[in-house]
Amino acid sequence: MPENRAAIEIDQVVKRFGDGEHAVVALDHVSLSIRENEFFTLLGPSGCGKTTLLRMIAGFEDVSDGDIRLYGDSLTGKLPFQRPVNTVFQSYALFPHLTVAENIAFGLEMRGVARNDIAPRVESMLELVKLTGFARRRPHQLSGGQQQRVALARALAPHPQVLLLDESLSALDLKLRKEMQVELKRLQRETGITFVFVTHDQEEALTMSDRIAVMASGKLQQVGRPEDIYDRPANRFVADFIGETSFLSGLIAGDQLLFGEAGSLPAAVLDSHREGLAAVAVRPERLQIAGNGQGIAGVVSEVVYRGVDTVYTVQLADGQPCRVRKTNSLGAARLAEVGQTVRLTAEPGAFHLLREAAHV
Repeated sequence: MPENRAAIEIDQVVKRFGDGEHAVVALDHVSLSIRENEFFTLLGPSGCGKTTLLRMIAGFEDVSDGDIRLYGDSLTGKLPFQRPVNTVFQSYALFPHLTVAENIAFGLEMRGVARNDIAPRVESMLELVKLTGFARRRPHQLSGGQQQRVALARALAPHPQVLLLDESLSALDLKLRKEMQVELKRLQRETGITFVFVTHDQEEALTMSDRIAVMASGKLQQVGRPEDIYDRPANRFVADFIGETSFLSGLIAGDQLLFGEAGSLPAAVLDSHREGLAAVAVRPERLQIAGNGQGIAGVVSEVVYRGVDTVYTVQLADGQPCRVRKTNSLGAARLAEVGQTVRLTAEPGAFHLLREAAHV
């Protein structure tokens, strides 16, 4: 099969709820291509349209305008059971009266798979999700993580062309959720099935995804690899939604990035260059607290110890707040205390030049 072949093509898709002037537009002319054998994540805050889009791929919602194609074939008019996709829901939706094996076998039976083929398929799925030996247990005898693995095994057993996952890790505790992030990516890699994952959790998206589509107010904001989304956000919304970011207004003049009374940094700290007023974004880990005489000046207003790292909030001399994150090393002293005047420097390319204009 061709490399980077499109598994799903979403073409100018619109979703409206209601009619006339009272209609609510949940998706506004969304277009994107999801590649074969890709872990693709739809990421955004509540109400951004990500779950609506997933439900439209699954066939649980109709398309108001536009088209969704699966390997070139339009899904318009096809009912959910007519689409070669499966969905794992947030609630897992396991049948409580069936055993683990019976839950996994259910979808195969509904599809008319020969009885002699079902048992070996169930056993291979249990091995895939690391639940060998759990076949005779019932859902109430399983932990939350084990129940999620059963839901995954049931969805994967029929070998769907696409697996849709709707906030499927959100019910798990933090430690288990992190473990399942690794497991989900392993399952996707081993099965070769295209995964489309919906989440509002930025760390989850960055950890698992081959590519991410960031959404807001029913529109795509940016589509790209995790490192592109994080390091080169398309706009302020993406920069603010993904990870921690400080937003500053400055003036680019020649080889300097000026911050009024706070001083200046070499323009080399920018990832791109244009003269004039500029809005910039910088990640806390890209800044350093320097010695006297270097960088831009400010006063430490807050220090937060987080175990792995410490975050310093610095109020710049021109009034703008900025955060610095420093990884903690054993026995190392704090870099600064609240009320202390410090200077900040940055590595080349640390400041991302945003499209929006700035005012200083």
